Amino acid sequence: MLAGIRTSSILISRTFSTRYGLRATEGTMKGFIPTSTPLGVEGTVENNIKSDTNRLSKTLTKFWENVDTYYNEQKKEYEVQLDGKTLKTPLGFPLALPESKKQLAYLIQHEWSNLPSLKIQTNSLPLTSVAARSIDLYNANKDEENPDLVAKVGNIEDIKLNLLRYFDTDTCLIFTTLDEYNGTLRAKQDELYLPLIEEFQDFFTVYGKNNKLLPSEDYKITLNYLDCETDGLRGNRQIITTQNVVLHWLDNLTVYELVALEKAILTSKSFLCGLVLLRSSVADESRQKEIFQINKDGDHYFKTIEEIVELGNLETIFQTKSWGEVEDTHDVDKVDWLRNLTSAALLCY
Repeated sequence: MLAGIRTSSILISRTFSTRYGLRATEGTMKGFIPTSTPLGVEGTVENNIKSDTNRLSKTLTKFWENVDTYYNEQKKEYEVQLDGKTLKTPLGFPLALPESKKQLAYLIQHEWSNLPSLKIQTNSLPLTSVAARSIDLYNANKDEENPDLVAKVGNIEDIKLNLLRYFDTDTCLIFTTLDEYNGTLRAKQDELYLPLIEEFQDFFTVYGKNNKLLPSEDYKITLNYLDCETDGLRGNRQIITTQNVVLHWLDNLTVYELVALEKAILTSKSFLCGLVLLRSSVADESRQKEIFQINKDGDHYFKTIEEIVELGNLETIFQTKSWGEVEDTHDVDKVDWLRNLTSAALLCY
């Protein structure tokens, strides 16, 4: 059902950005950036739809006895069921996953099987949240008869453009002054961020060449970054060529991969951290070769969840080392990072 979403051509907004020098992220858009709320939120349009996910987020109490995963032979899908009835997403679609997501279906069954009967927290279902969002996003964007559904979850092209905004303010592209924390923070940033920048410059240069998106044969993608030691507090921007190459690459993502990227970016506030997570998590060999490991010859670009947390949260890590951890703040944030990034990784596995 959810084989993937491809756009047939570059958006008009992208064409304008190339012809008239506008940034790809400028122009009239809905400005929709989905929140990371796991299920329906009280007061939203989605929450008025009768579904198990909305019922749980309203009542926060257990209302089922048995959870099962049923394989629908006809549709070639795995359905997660409560007491014999297929779960419904916040928009009311069946929570059914394709054959390639068999492990995810059973992990979602595990989520619902192990919820406590009282005081259920909405963040107890991170995998259900991202899977349901993927299904709702796909169905809402393909349903031409009910265009109002898009307003509830977002237009896919607008989501891509909004996520690209994080590229300009990416924490992995901002270097502190040389004297911060006696120079130790800057030294660690140089150690982690400079190889990261070099890796993705090569990655998108190869992609741009393969798809004839670069101005010349010898052109190389360069990621602009901000060095507070020499640049002060000026803003940071990626040039049009870089943005259009990246947007073209985003068009290759399936809806599951896009939602995983969205979750990782909104968690880390880093576009590069989101890309790292995708490249490290997609296991399908053909997808790796065609989309995620295109600049690797017999090698594999990979980082663990813990390494991605360090990339996106480096300054906070140094702050807690110097000033100590604030109880119920830093420890909770760390758990949120691990939960969100892990659920995103499992979604696109």
